[in-house]
Amino acid sequence: MSVPRLAPPNRRAVLRGLAGMAAAGLAPPLAAGGQGADPLTLWGIPATPSAVFARAVASGAMQAAAPGARFDVWKSTDQMRAGIASGRFRLFATSSYAAANFFNRGAGTRMVNVVSWGVLYVMARDETITGIEDLAGRKVLLSNKNEAPDLLFRMVLGWAGLDPARDVTLDYVGSPAEAVPLFLAGRADVAVMHEPAATAALMRAATAGVPLFRALDVTELYGHYTGRGPRIPQVGLAASAELVETAPAVIAAAHAACVEAGAWVRAHPQAAGAAAGPALGLPADIVARSLPFVHLDVTSAREARADIEHYFQNLMALAPGIVAGRLPEADFYWG
Repeated sequence: MSVPRLAPPNRRAVLRGLAGMAAAGLAPPLAAGGQGADPLTLWGIPATPSAVFARAVASGAMQAAAPGARFDVWKSTDQMRAGIASGRFRLFATSSYAAANFFNRGAGTRMVNVVSWGVLYVMARDETITGIEDLAGRKVLLSNKNEAPDLLFRMVLGWAGLDPARDVTLDYVGSPAEAVPLFLAGRADVAVMHEPAATAALMRAATAGVPLFRALDVTELYGHYTGRGPRIPQVGLAASAELVETAPAVIAAAHAACVEAGAWVRAHPQAAGAAAGPALGLPADIVARSLPFVHLDVTSAREARADIEHYFQNLMALAPGIVAGRLPEADFYWG
């Protein structure tokens, strides 16, 4: 899942808003401990990795640290931005580069962990496409222009010696939801899709009797060319500075719950799909079948820092503003 680059709210404005809410008695408490109290919400990303977050919120450890904690899914980046500005989003899933962009622009966002280490695939109708060099001369359907899926694909093309401007034809659409039916209808030779769109496309193709294959794993390609293994720190849990500073036990419990949930989700994909599907607005089977393809490995942000910084440097080589022009400082990384 890719989150568009946004200009987060000014940190001083955020803190003034939080202070004003507290003074008015409106600041949301961590738990539903009293009448009218609002429990902590973990806001999931609208994609497959949220199966981990849904399971984590339901865990005993999370409920002990933040009684009544609940899970929901943000539906748009506008909603996420507004939630951060208002202080309502205190614990939320996002892409690592979006969290860094918010942090570098003064919103105070901290990265708690990385949950998903790669969600991007090249889908093809032709089984002879088995290597990135086979894409030369092909028309490629993509979404999210100038965001992580597009940048990662162009990045590995360049590393393979292919010029994205000359050796392939890039055909952009607005969103993964648009890409799936267009590709199945025959537009372009291959399509770059992230999960769960890739799995949904495979299932729809099978129903329609249309040949479709998961030709290339962009994460594997990235690992091959970087020498760091198939690990792109794409999606994880972030938190507001206020929550990190005032409720460290909740942050620790949330991370521990994610670690346990990640292992459970890998072992029980069908049950995880059934649990997360309704909140994601997806059939349980799509979520379940997608889970093996999102490279789950819950790792604290501090432990993942070297991988995150390497990823950001590679992104900035193509789009310097994607994390607001610089690597985040050390306190961005929790752990």
